[in-house]
Amino acid sequence: MLGVFLFVTFIVLIAVSFNNYYVLYQEQKNKAITDPLTGLYNHGYFHERLEEEVQRAKETGNPLSLLLLDLDDFKKYNDLFGHTKGDQYLKRFADLLRAHVRPTDMVFRYGGEEFAIILPQTDVETAYNIAQAMRKAINDTPFPGVEALPLGCISFSGGISTVTAETLNRYDLIKKADIALYYSKKQGKNQVHIYRDCLTRVFMTPDDAVKTLIENLISVFRVKDPYTYQHSRRVYEYALQFGAYLGLDEREQRLLAYGALIHDIGKVEIPRSILTKKGKPTEDEWRIIQMHVIWGKEIINAYPSLQEFAPLVELHHERLDGRGYPYGLKGEQIPKLVRILTILDSFDAMTTERPYQRTKTVDEAFAELKRCAGTQFDPYYVDRFIAMMLETAVPRYVTS
Repeated sequence: MLGVFLFVTFIVLIAVSFNNYYVLYQEQKNKAITDPLTGLYNHGYFHERLEEEVQRAKETGNPLSLLLLDLDDFKKYNDLFGHTKGDQYLKRFADLLRAHVRPTDMVFRYGGEEFAIILPQTDVETAYNIAQAMRKAINDTPFPGVEALPLGCISFSGGISTVTAETLNRYDLIKKADIALYYSKKQGKNQVHIYRDCLTRVFMTPDDAVKTLIENLISVFRVKDPYTYQHSRRVYEYALQFGAYLGLDEREQRLLAYGALIHDIGKVEIPRSILTKKGKPTEDEWRIIQMHVIWGKEIINAYPSLQEFAPLVELHHERLDGRGYPYGLKGEQIPKLVRILTILDSFDAMTTERPYQRTKTVDEAFAELKRCAGTQFDPYYVDRFIAMMLETAVPRYVTS
């Protein structure tokens, strides 16, 4: 009998331990996908779920809509009442969104005062009716201080897009909803609009639309790989300054700057375990990393308005001596703007802390650029870049 008792006790202890482990695992899993301030799903999980839902909708033919929201005049509220009250305002708004959606809908904090709602099996007209009913109900909800805002109530601007036969991927869906959201704000806020193809020509300049699309594309890195997100923004700033310093014409400055912002977009396809690995990648991992230029080109070519940036995305790891990838181009086979971008990209990578290499000082990075001039980098643009950095007040984005 004692043996049976001990055996049963052992089994019970194992069951309790397993249950405790499972509960802890679920808690950690939920924490990883939850925004700590609002309790809503977070930005990273939004992209994961939207990708799943878009694929499901395209496979089944069921409708899927996306609603992007922006809490109107939130900055003004923060300025008037402080960040503590501002956080309370965001929490209350999040609670109201959660209270006015259906059980099948998913609400996310997209970033700052921006929110997203995925509406499965919902056509665009139904999504619009839901959004309008939500907007009106939220307008009628009191909250301390909102009477001081321009509209005198809690309000949001919204944009809706829906999966169609022409929808390419989740980025396409986000882009269209964001364009409609932009239109709602331009029209005076506190309203919701559905994306229409003609809207781009009506209310956005081509540059506005392109910049919005690029920002949406790279936003996934905020959570998946913060290094790549910040790196892209720093290289973009260098490109703005260097393009002007070189006296490039307006079109070339635009291509260089926006190309710099989106040059690493292909890394969105690299597993997070490789992107954030502590230590030097293995040979197999390097091969996967090198594929990002091809994947990036494929993403870019899915958008007609971005195709002019494809060379900067695809070729920014080519070298002057032909030892780069993916094609081993040499010298002036590499487009001028790509040769410039390679210098900016490498300088920022050298002067930023990364898991598998020591951070160089600015002077050490200059020395490395000079050492590799003529082999990896275009000597003329190396000299000009260093001259700009020494002559001007361009910030040196060295991070630790």
